[in-house]
Amino acid sequence: MQRAEGFRQALAEAGLQAPELEVLDPQPSSIGLGGVLFSRLLARAPDVDGIFFCNDDLAQGAVLQALREGVEVPRQVAMVGFNDLPGSAHMVPRLTSIRTPRAAVGRGAAQALLAMLDGKRVAEEQQDLGFELMVRESS
Repeated sequence: MQRAEGFRQALAEAGLQAPELEVLDPQPSSIGLGGVLFSRLLARAPDVDGIFFCNDDLAQGAVLQALREGVEVPRQVAMVGFNDLPGSAHMVPRLTSIRTPRAAVGRGAAQALLAMLDGKRVAEEQQDLGFELMVRESS
């Protein structure tokens, strides 16, 4: 939810707010759902030329659905995912994604939890571990 809110804020700051283009679904994220959401968005906004997905599962499904529907990625619609899952570099086209240090996030969370269980105060409630934009063929 914080990722989505950050994305909305960045769009607002750039003067690119388009809430009518935001497609949400309460189902668990999956490749299949990504295809469904892609089709739903194109039905609503056939001239959309770029899509950011909150994770790579959804983006991978959208790339596959675009192939089925004859939509050329990125010529007609550019796509970007989030998490840089291993399969993203092997999609056709290869998926552009945001890589986050997921192992470091897990280690930090485990260390904080262990410290709290020992009755210690966790000094930093938030840590900026950075990210990396993995530019590939889908954007």
